[in-house]
Amino acid sequence: MAKSTATTQSAKLVAAHARDLRIAPRKMRLVTNLLKGLNVNDAMVQLQHLNKKGAPMVAKLLRSAVANAQNNFSLDADHLYIRSITADMGSAMKRYFPRARGSAFVIRRKLSHVNVVLEERKGAGKRKFALFSAKGERSGKPSATEASVDQKEAVNAKPPKTLGRKSEVPKTEEQVKKNKAQNKRRLFNRKAGE
Repeated sequence: MAKSTATTQSAKLVAAHARDLRIAPRKMRLVTNLLKGLNVNDAMVQLQHLNKKGAPMVAKLLRSAVANAQNNFSLDADHLYIRSITADMGSAMKRYFPRARGSAFVIRRKLSHVNVVLEERKGAGKRKFALFSAKGERSGKPSATEASVDQKEAVNAKPPKTLGRKSEVPKTEEQVKKNKAQNKRRLFNRKAGE
C-alpha cells in the first residue's frame, strides 16, 4: 500500500503513497493541510490529538514513510520534515438509494489518494517557525519596555468614534413605550406570506 522512492540530490527525499482510502478528499485535505512543512515528530503529535476520520490514516502513512526512510535510505527520523503532502481524488463507488415513484438516487462514495514527500534537513534544531528564541523568550511577545509604552498609550488614547451612528442618548420612557407599540403594530399587521 505504501511505496517509497529517494533521489540522490543534496537534500534526501522519500515519498510514500496511500491509495484508495475510504474518505472523501475534501475531508482528507482538512487533515493534510495542517501538516505541510512540519517536522515529522510534530506532525505525529498533531495527528494524535486531531479528532478527524482521516487522522489515523495519515498517521499510518507517515509511520510507513519514516520506516522506509530509515530502513531503505538510512536517514535519521529526527531530521525529517514533510516537504509536501497532497490528498487527491480517487475513483468513486456508486451506490443507489430508492426514491419516489420507483426512481433511484445515485450515491457516490468517493475515495482518495494521499501522497507524502519527506525531506531530510540537517538543521533540525532550528525550526522554520520558532515560537521561542534561543534565550527562552517568546519571539512574538514584545519586550517589557515596549509593553509598558503600549499600555500607557492605550490608557491615554480616546475611545474610537462610531462611524455613521448617532450619538447614544438615553431615551425617555415615553419614547420606549412608543417604540414598543410601533413594533407590535408592525408585527401583527403584516400580510401572510411576506
